[in-house]
Amino acid sequence: MPLLARYRRNWIVVVAALFATPMLVQVFETRATLSEREARTLAPTPEIPKTFDQWRRLPRALDHFLADHFGLRDPLVRLNGLLRYALTSPTDLRVVYGRDKWLFFNGDGMLQQSMGLLRRERDIERFADLAANYGRRLAQSKVSFLVAIPPNSATIMRDRLPPWAAGAPAVSEYDLMMQTLASRHVTAVDLRPALRAANASEPAYLRTDTHWTKRGALIGYNAVVAALGRPDWSIDPNLVARGHAAIPSGDLARMLGVSADVSDIDAEIDLSAYSPRPMEITSIDTHQRETGGSVTKTGRPGPTVVILGDSFTEHYWRAYFGLHVGRYVWIHHELCGFRPDVVAAFNPATVILAPTERFMFCWNLGAGS
Repeated sequence: MPLLARYRRNWIVVVAALFATPMLVQVFETRATLSEREARTLAPTPEIPKTFDQWRRLPRALDHFLADHFGLRDPLVRLNGLLRYALTSPTDLRVVYGRDKWLFFNGDGMLQQSMGLLRRERDIERFADLAANYGRRLAQSKVSFLVAIPPNSATIMRDRLPPWAAGAPAVSEYDLMMQTLASRHVTAVDLRPALRAANASEPAYLRTDTHWTKRGALIGYNAVVAALGRPDWSIDPNLVARGHAAIPSGDLARMLGVSADVSDIDAEIDLSAYSPRPMEITSIDTHQRETGGSVTKTGRPGPTVVILGDSFTEHYWRAYFGLHVGRYVWIHHELCGFRPDVVAAFNPATVILAPTERFMFCWNLGAGS
């Protein structure tokens, strides 16, 4: 009896061909440096080691390079992402699959924050100290100051987290931040209660993205203006909600390489009941290398509000504040390395420091000096 039956030999040929195809394609394929599908830079070719430390790091560098450069990579990454998404695979290097195909970012300590596994008390105190110092400086010019931290999606969307991550902690970093800010007499608003209440009726965050929905952003906005003592600026969600619409998938789907195959759903918000006006938006020089800022002139009489925030506030709050203020100025917080002189140049009536929960620590203390 032959060692391998004929049909088994045929399968060996087929399997060998499947394994060889990516390698053959790689020989003739132009090496890419950027994956547009995953929205990230691919690992570079490792340099020839010259020192012992470089030799020690070579295996890891080679591993990253080989993982990012092989034939038919884009279609294989796409197929892998689609299979994992369809089967609700439990985890990925950067993305965690939750219930009902919800996606959560697995970086910057987001899940650990929401699960109460991180307690970076010293960093929280540094942020609170900076906020207190900056708030006192603004008070000298009669400028009101508020800290408003948009929560991570995992903090609000516990009903969509995988079971092993869904339990609410006794104390989280967000809790500690609110307590520490209060101990330094910094005016701050906890956005979690309003968002959790809103999430009970419909999702406050997007399914394939790290950001909140337009309705979630509106709920956060209403909590902020209430904390500012401006209830007249609030917007009735029931008055402006117009159902939901399909939208392209977000940043988490791009990380998985399935953005072209997966869509999302967002709330439709119609502000016509509040008589919105055309707005003039221009970029401003914030003396920072990458992030910058913008100023929005609303054509209305009203104060200037400056938001020191990130992607949660740059576009989401513009239309809402634009119904009531004269200028809406957005400047990236730069991990609290923003330039106070740039803020002061706009002569604001109110400054809101609004870094997202996962970025709420001041690794750069420039603004507090």
